[in-house]
Amino acid sequence: MEFETNKHLLPSYFKIISFVIAGLALISAIISFNENLDPNILLPLGKYLFLLALAFFSFSKEKNEKKSFNQLRLKCLIPAIIFANIFFLFETFMELFKSVEHREFMSAFEVLLIFHVYYLVSFYYYKNKQKKAQKTVQV
Repeated sequence: MEFETNKHLLPSYFKIISFVIAGLALISAIISFNENLDPNILLPLGKYLFLLALAFFSFSKEKNEKKSFNQLRLKCLIPAIIFANIFFLFETFMELFKSVEHREFMSAFEVLLIFHVYYLVSFYYYKNKQKKAQKTVQV
């Protein structure tokens, strides 16, 4: 049975929505450094809005979606999950050597941020590599 990923992806206009949300996240982060406002409210809000923007961007269709992108997404998804897990485990292992007072374990935000960035970089790297390969075949 073939898994149809297009049914599970967000429409392509969510990429534009993700840029708007990322802009709001940036504004929230900048405003949080204002002396009169509590940074404990706006800074986490900006962080999680940015993570939401990354998720929307990562899991939305391309404007010109091709069938080969499904295989490419799966090819990039597994290594991104493995990389985020290894990074988390390595970071946790390194924290064990610090004194108890100075330990700072990674938050879920940081792990998800690493996952999304790795996934997006690898997906667009392989997508551009695939596009260049198709151009050389056509010439």
